[in-house]
Amino acid sequence: MKRQTITVRDPLTDDFGSTSQRVRTVNVDETYQYAHRNPLWRLVSWVMYYIVAPIPLYLISRVYGMRFVGRSTVRRQGGCYLYGNHSHWTDVLVPYLLSFPARAVVVAGPTAVSVPVAKALVPMLGGVPLNTTVAGKIAFRSALDAAVRRGESVAVFPEAHLWPYFTGVREFSSASFTYPVRTATPVVPYVVTYRRRRWLTWRPPHLTVTVGPAILPEAWQGSPDPKGVLRDAVRSFMVDTIREQGSHPWVEYVVEGDVGVDEDPGDAGVLGW
Repeated sequence: MKRQTITVRDPLTDDFGSTSQRVRTVNVDETYQYAHRNPLWRLVSWVMYYIVAPIPLYLISRVYGMRFVGRSTVRRQGGCYLYGNHSHWTDVLVPYLLSFPARAVVVAGPTAVSVPVAKALVPMLGGVPLNTTVAGKIAFRSALDAAVRRGESVAVFPEAHLWPYFTGVREFSSASFTYPVRTATPVVPYVVTYRRRRWLTWRPPHLTVTVGPAILPEAWQGSPDPKGVLRDAVRSFMVDTIREQGSHPWVEYVVEGDVGVDEDPGDAGVLGW
Protein backbone atom coordinates (compact mmCIF):
# COMPACT_ATOMS: atom_id res chain seq x y z
CA MET A 1 0.00 0.00 0.00
CA LYS A 2 1.39 3.40 -0.95
CA ARG A 3 1.38 5.80 1.99
CA GLN A 4 2.47 9.04 0.38
CA THR A 5 2.37 10.94 -2.91
CA ILE A 6 5.18 13.33 -3.86
CA THR A 7 4.80 15.88 -6.65
CA VAL A 8 7.83 16.30 -8.91
CA ARG A 9 8.30 19.77 -10.39
CA ASP A 10 11.79 19.43 -11.84
CA PRO A 11 13.00 15.83 -12.27
CA LEU A 12 16.63 16.90 -12.59
CA THR A 13 16.94 19.18 -9.54
CA ASP A 14 14.18 18.28 -7.06
CA ASP A 15 15.52 16.95 -3.77
CA PHE A 16 13.03 15.47 -1.30
CA GLY A 17 15.44 14.87 1.56
CA SER A 18 14.13 16.57 4.70
CA THR A 19 17.56 17.97 5.61
CA SER A 20 18.08 19.69 2.27
CA GLN A 21 14.72 21.44 2.66
CA ARG A 22 15.44 22.80 6.16
CA VAL A 23 19.12 23.68 6.15
CA ARG A 24 20.63 26.82 4.67
CA THR A 25 23.52 25.48 2.60
CA VAL A 26 26.95 27.05 3.03
CA ASN A 27 29.53 27.46 0.29
CA VAL A 28 32.47 25.07 0.43
CA ASP A 29 35.39 27.04 -1.00
CA GLU A 30 39.16 26.70 -1.26
CA THR A 31 39.59 27.32 2.49
CA TYR A 32 37.95 23.98 3.36
CA GLN A 33 40.50 21.60 4.88
CA TYR A 34 40.33 18.13 3.36
CA ALA A 35 43.66 16.83 4.66
CA HIS A 36 43.65 16.93 8.47
CA ARG A 37 47.21 16.72 9.77
CA ASN A 38 46.35 17.43 13.41
CA PRO A 39 47.17 14.22 15.35
CA LEU A 40 44.36 14.85 17.85
CA TRP A 41 41.80 15.25 15.06
CA ARG A 42 42.94 12.01 13.45
CA LEU A 43 42.77 10.17 16.78
CA VAL A 44 39.23 11.38 17.47
CA SER A 45 38.26 10.45 13.90
CA TRP A 46 39.61 6.93 14.39
CA VAL A 47 37.72 6.53 17.67
CA MET A 48 34.49 7.84 16.12
CA TYR A 49 34.79 5.58 13.08
CA TYR A 50 35.91 2.33 14.71
CA ILE A 51 34.67 2.54 18.31
CA VAL A 52 31.62 4.82 18.46
CA ALA A 53 29.93 4.32 15.07
CA PRO A 54 29.81 0.52 14.48
CA ILE A 55 27.14 -0.45 17.03
CA PRO A 56 24.66 2.37 16.21
CA LEU A 57 25.06 1.75 12.48
CA TYR A 58 24.55 -1.98 12.93
CA LEU A 59 21.38 -1.33 14.94
CA ILE A 60 20.09 1.06 12.26
CA SER A 61 20.69 -1.58 9.61
CA ARG A 62 18.65 -4.06 11.66
CA VAL A 63 15.80 -1.58 12.22
CA TYR A 64 15.49 -1.07 8.45
CA GLY A 65 15.91 -4.77 7.71
CA MET A 66 18.95 -4.31 5.51
CA ARG A 67 20.15 -7.33 3.58
CA PHE A 68 23.45 -7.31 1.71
CA VAL A 69 24.07 -9.37 -1.41
CA GLY A 70 27.60 -9.55 -2.80
CA ARG A 71 29.21 -7.44 -0.07
CA SER A 72 32.46 -9.42 -0.32
CA THR A 73 33.12 -7.82 -3.72
CA VAL A 74 33.83 -4.48 -2.05
CA ARG A 75 36.04 -5.97 0.62
CA ARG A 76 38.07 -7.92 -1.93
CA GLN A 77 38.49 -4.96 -4.22
CA GLY A 78 40.19 -2.58 -1.81
CA GLY A 79 40.56 0.96 -3.13
CA CYS A 80 37.66 1.58 -5.51
CA TYR A 81 34.70 3.80 -6.32
CA LEU A 82 31.20 2.77 -5.26
CA TYR A 83 28.20 4.01 -7.26
CA GLY A 84 24.69 3.55 -5.89
CA ASN A 85 21.18 4.94 -6.25
CA HIS A 86 19.92 7.58 -3.81
CA SER A 87 16.49 6.67 -2.44
CA HIS A 88 16.78 6.46 1.36
CA TRP A 89 18.33 8.52 4.13
CA THR A 90 20.45 5.52 5.15
CA ASP A 91 22.22 5.60 1.76
CA VAL A 92 25.06 7.53 3.40
CA LEU A 93 25.57 4.61 5.80
CA VAL A 94 25.61 1.86 3.18
CA PRO A 95 29.21 2.48 2.00
CA TYR A 96 30.38 2.22 5.61
CA LEU A 97 28.55 -1.09 6.08
CA LEU A 98 29.80 -2.44 2.75
CA SER A 99 33.45 -1.54 3.32
CA PHE A 100 34.05 -2.10 7.04
CA PRO A 101 36.66 -2.68 8.44
CA ALA A 102 38.23 -0.61 5.64
CA ARG A 103 37.19 3.01 5.70
CA ALA A 104 34.70 4.43 3.24
CA VAL A 105 34.59 7.98 1.95
CA VAL A 106 31.24 9.42 0.86
CA VAL A 107 31.04 12.32 -1.59
CA ALA A 108 28.46 14.70 -0.15
CA GLY A 109 26.87 18.01 -1.01
CA PRO A 110 27.62 21.19 0.96
CA THR A 111 24.45 20.60 3.02
CA ALA A 112 26.28 17.82 4.89
CA VAL A 113 28.63 20.36 6.48
CA SER A 114 26.17 23.24 6.82
CA VAL A 115 25.12 22.40 10.41
CA PRO A 116 27.64 23.20 13.21
CA VAL A 117 27.74 19.73 14.80
CA ALA A 118 27.63 17.91 11.46
CA LYS A 119 30.41 20.15 10.19
CA ALA A 120 32.74 18.49 12.70
CA LEU A 121 31.38 14.94 12.66
CA VAL A 122 30.79 14.38 8.92
CA PRO A 123 34.51 14.59 7.94
CA MET A 124 35.47 12.32 10.84
CA LEU A 125 33.04 9.68 9.60
CA GLY A 126 34.23 9.91 5.99
CA GLY A 127 32.10 12.64 4.43
CA VAL A 128 33.88 14.68 1.74
CA PRO A 129 31.86 17.71 0.55
CA LEU A 130 31.96 18.89 -3.04
CA ASN A 131 33.82 22.15 -3.53
CA THR A 132 32.56 25.16 -5.44
CA THR A 133 35.82 26.85 -6.45
CA VAL A 134 38.55 25.86 -8.90
CA ALA A 135 41.27 25.68 -6.24
CA GLY A 136 38.90 23.82 -3.93
CA LYS A 137 38.03 21.27 -6.59
CA ILE A 138 41.71 20.42 -6.98
CA ALA A 139 41.94 19.76 -3.24
CA PHE A 140 38.70 17.77 -3.36
CA ARG A 141 40.00 15.49 -6.11
CA SER A 142 43.30 15.07 -4.27
CA ALA A 143 41.36 13.92 -1.19
CA LEU A 144 39.56 11.26 -3.23
CA ASP A 145 42.82 10.12 -4.85
CA ALA A 146 44.47 9.79 -1.45
CA ALA A 147 41.57 7.74 -0.09
CA VAL A 148 41.77 5.25 -2.97
CA ARG A 149 45.53 4.92 -2.55
CA ARG A 150 44.96 4.03 1.12
CA GLY A 151 42.70 1.18 0.00
CA GLU A 152 39.48 2.93 0.96
CA SER A 153 36.28 2.97 -1.06
CA VAL A 154 34.85 6.26 -2.32
CA ALA A 155 31.05 6.36 -2.66
CA VAL A 156 29.28 8.55 -5.21
CA PHE A 157 25.53 9.00 -5.75
CA PRO A 158 25.26 9.96 -9.44
CA GLU A 159 21.54 10.77 -9.12
CA ALA A 160 22.70 13.54 -6.73
CA HIS A 161 19.29 14.19 -5.15
CA LEU A 162 17.40 12.11 -2.60
CA TRP A 163 14.03 10.66 -3.61
CA PRO A 164 12.83 8.55 -0.66
CA TYR A 165 11.65 5.02 -1.50
CA PHE A 166 11.86 5.62 -5.23
CA THR A 167 11.75 2.25 -7.00
CA GLY A 168 13.20 3.21 -10.38
CA VAL A 169 16.55 4.52 -11.58
CA ARG A 170 16.66 8.18 -12.49
CA GLU A 171 18.67 9.47 -15.41
CA PHE A 172 22.15 10.68 -14.49
CA SER A 173 24.99 12.19 -16.48
CA SER A 174 28.47 10.78 -16.98
CA ALA A 175 30.09 13.76 -15.21
CA SER A 176 30.39 12.00 -11.85
CA PHE A 177 32.43 9.22 -13.45
CA THR A 178 35.34 11.58 -14.06
CA TYR A 179 37.05 10.44 -10.85
CA PRO A 180 37.61 6.74 -11.59
CA VAL A 181 38.32 7.39 -15.29
CA ARG A 182 40.97 9.97 -14.46
CA THR A 183 42.87 7.61 -12.13
CA ALA A 184 41.97 4.26 -13.78
CA THR A 185 40.35 3.03 -10.55
CA PRO A 186 37.95 0.04 -10.41
CA VAL A 187 34.26 0.78 -9.94
CA VAL A 188 31.80 -1.33 -7.95
CA PRO A 189 28.10 -0.61 -8.59
CA TYR A 190 25.32 -1.36 -6.13
CA VAL A 191 21.60 -0.70 -5.91
CA VAL A 192 19.10 -0.46 -3.05
CA THR A 193 15.72 -2.14 -3.60
CA TYR A 194 12.72 -2.46 -1.29
CA ARG A 195 10.91 -5.56 -0.15
CA ARG A 196 7.55 -5.79 1.60
CA ARG A 197 7.71 -6.73 5.26
CA ARG A 198 6.55 -10.21 6.20
CA TRP A 199 4.89 -8.79 9.31
CA LEU A 200 3.70 -5.23 10.06
CA THR A 201 3.03 -4.69 6.37
CA TRP A 202 1.68 -1.19 7.05
CA ARG A 203 5.22 -0.13 7.97
CA PRO A 204 7.78 1.07 5.35
CA PRO A 205 9.45 -1.75 3.38
CA HIS A 206 12.81 -3.24 4.24
CA LEU A 207 15.97 -2.63 2.23
CA THR A 208 18.11 -4.95 0.13
CA VAL A 209 21.54 -3.77 -1.02
CA THR A 210 22.79 -5.72 -4.04
CA VAL A 211 26.42 -5.29 -5.09
CA GLY A 212 27.46 -5.96 -8.67
CA PRO A 213 30.75 -7.23 -10.06
CA ALA A 214 33.67 -4.84 -10.16
CA ILE A 215 34.11 -2.91 -13.41
CA LEU A 216 37.83 -2.77 -14.14
CA PRO A 217 39.57 0.03 -16.08
CA GLU A 218 39.98 -2.26 -19.08
CA ALA A 219 36.23 -1.94 -19.66
CA TRP A 220 36.47 1.74 -20.61
CA GLN A 221 40.08 2.41 -21.51
CA GLY A 222 40.51 3.07 -25.22
CA SER A 223 36.90 4.18 -25.63
CA PRO A 224 36.26 7.63 -27.17
CA ASP A 225 33.76 8.23 -24.33
CA PRO A 226 35.07 6.34 -21.28
CA LYS A 227 32.82 8.17 -18.81
CA GLY A 228 29.78 7.31 -20.92
CA VAL A 229 30.78 3.65 -21.11
CA LEU A 230 31.16 3.51 -17.34
CA ARG A 231 27.90 5.36 -16.72
CA ASP A 232 26.00 2.98 -19.01
CA ALA A 233 27.51 -0.10 -17.32
CA VAL A 234 26.61 1.13 -13.83
CA ARG A 235 23.09 2.17 -14.80
CA SER A 236 22.44 -1.07 -16.66
CA PHE A 237 23.36 -3.04 -13.56
CA MET A 238 20.96 -0.96 -11.44
CA VAL A 239 18.09 -1.24 -13.91
CA ASP A 240 18.57 -4.98 -14.53
CA THR A 241 18.79 -5.73 -10.80
CA ILE A 242 15.58 -3.84 -10.01
CA ARG A 243 13.80 -5.54 -12.89
CA GLU A 244 14.91 -9.00 -11.70
CA GLN A 245 14.32 -8.50 -7.98
CA GLY A 246 11.40 -6.11 -8.05
CA SER A 247 11.11 -3.23 -5.61
CA HIS A 248 8.06 -2.78 -3.38
CA PRO A 249 6.36 0.62 -3.96
CA TRP A 250 5.81 2.78 -0.90
CA VAL A 251 5.84 6.35 -2.22
CA GLU A 252 4.17 7.44 -5.44
CA TYR A 253 5.92 10.12 -7.51
CA VAL A 254 3.72 12.27 -9.75
CA VAL A 255 5.11 14.76 -12.25
CA GLU A 256 3.39 18.15 -11.99
CA GLY A 257 1.07 18.59 -14.95
CA ASP A 258 1.30 14.88 -15.81
CA VAL A 259 -0.95 11.98 -14.83
CA GLY A 260 1.82 10.18 -13.00
CA VAL A 261 5.13 8.41 -13.19
CA ASP A 262 5.69 4.84 -14.30
CA GLU A 263 8.42 3.57 -12.02
CA ASP A 264 9.25 0.51 -14.09
CA PRO A 265 13.04 0.86 -14.48
CA GLY A 266 12.81 -0.61 -17.95
CA ASP A 267 10.61 2.17 -19.32
CA ALA A 268 12.20 5.33 -20.75
CA GLY A 269 9.52 7.69 -19.49
CA VAL A 270 9.44 11.28 -18.33
CA LEU A 271 12.26 10.80 -15.85
CA GLY A 272 14.39 8.65 -18.09
CA TRP A 273 13.95 5.15 -16.62
